[in-house]
Amino acid sequence: MAIKCDNCKKNAIIYLAYGKHNFCKDHFNYFFEKRFKKTIRQFKLIENKDLLGVATSGGKDSMVLLYLVNKIFKSKRLNFCAIFVDEGTPDYSNKTKEVVVNFCKENQIKLLESSHENEFGKSTADVAKEYNKKEGSVCTYCGVMRRQTINKLANIKGVTKVATGHNLDDECQTILMNLMDNDLTRFFRTGPKVGIIRMKETKPRIKPFYLTPEKEIAAYALYNNIPFHHCNCPFFRGAKRNQFRNFLNETEVIHPGSKFSLVKSFLSIKDLVKTKEILSKIKTKEIRKCKICGTETSSQICKACELLKV
Repeated sequence: MAIKCDNCKKNAIIYLAYGKHNFCKDHFNYFFEKRFKKTIRQFKLIENKDLLGVATSGGKDSMVLLYLVNKIFKSKRLNFCAIFVDEGTPDYSNKTKEVVVNFCKENQIKLLESSHENEFGKSTADVAKEYNKKEGSVCTYCGVMRRQTINKLANIKGVTKVATGHNLDDECQTILMNLMDNDLTRFFRTGPKVGIIRMKETKPRIKPFYLTPEKEIAAYALYNNIPFHHCNCPFFRGAKRNQFRNFLNETEVIHPGSKFSLVKSFLSIKDLVKTKEILSKIKTKEIRKCKICGTETSSQICKACELLKV
């Protein structure tokens, strides 16, 4: 006998174990979009005056984010654009770029774009070869370069906030990684709004999918025919994050809702340390200009110049 949707007589197409929800396509879409809007309201992520830049990689998370921003906010006249950075990964970046460019053209969304090659004179493939890095560790270089390029594009075009597709799973992995590394600065810097201190040129980053599981984003994309590139970056294999992903996924299967509980615990801890006395004990350094490239940094040299040994 077919399982019915919790809210109507249609056959259910998805089961969410943490809430014991069975939904048909329409009610899953409603549930998914309602949580997306609630997250934005709960954490006050977007204001009417914002010019929102949606960091778009061509993967499922960022493409669903761009789709929803366009669907929900276009009629409300929120100014937004897509931001794409071409990492220069062979047989990968060209495919992700095609997805983003085509979607923006079809939906008349302004697209800001650049590449690692344009900004740093070397692609991700060049970095892997030049520094003889293993697959997983290339992600560190690429991530730093990508964030810096996104921020540069945002500053040029007057973007006030950058929205990223980081989801519940990403946040759980980040929380555990920072705890295991004993990195309090990174631990408290993450969250639905990224950062501890305000910076003039580094745009605030927000995460509307902060409370949305990765699998549900994939389901929403498939049910609504949202285009995205299905393959992971080839350099992603072997990344440290994968070990935490596997552990969390195994735990979630045995104990549904564990990921939500972890994030809620983190937010409660973060609320407890919002006094100046405790925050002062966390390494919040003075913000200055990088001696090499002029980018805002808390050190003499920014992370990109440090890694690339400019």
